[in-house]
Amino acid sequence: MTIAQIMRSNYRFLCFLFPFVLALSNCDFRTPPNCLVLLQDRPAQLSGFSVSEEGLANKPGSPLYWSRCPAGMQYTNPNTCSGIPLFLSFDQAISYAQDISEKSGQRIRLPLIDELEDITENSCINPSLNTNVFPAASTDNFWTSEQHSFRDNLACAFYTYQGLASCLEVKSTEHPFMLVIERDSF
Repeated sequence: MTIAQIMRSNYRFLCFLFPFVLALSNCDFRTPPNCLVLLQDRPAQLSGFSVSEEGLANKPGSPLYWSRCPAGMQYTNPNTCSGIPLFLSFDQAISYAQDISEKSGQRIRLPLIDELEDITENSCINPSLNTNVFPAASTDNFWTSEQHSFRDNLACAFYTYQGLASCLEVKSTEHPFMLVIERDSF
């Protein structure tokens, strides 16, 4: 093979490879930081939430108040949750929220997927929730109040690692869950 043939062969290969190199050079393969690590030195970073000493968090203008701790845990100052989170089946979690709602006279329920997406932190993961607002946030599938559209045995869960939802969770699987209250501002 002559030098000219080698040069032509290399030129063709580089012309073939160039679009791939160009496409990949614009990709960012870095893993987002862990939310707990990212936010631990920024206690005032609340992602637009107002928080109360009673353990509720609210975004101004929203009628939705989030329990800062998963169901089964209790908020204790300063910024911690005590107890053990409840892991219940979908039907048990819905029933738990309904019981609390009836006993308290407030509208308490599991959140919708869209509501969980609204509180997701896009700049960090594992969990993708602001740990200054939700101090016991863990990486897990959390039940939502939504069910699969066509299959009665499936419901929707929200995976907090990156903030993604799936409606393919078997209802009998036990997961933690969050509670929301719909009411007027504090």
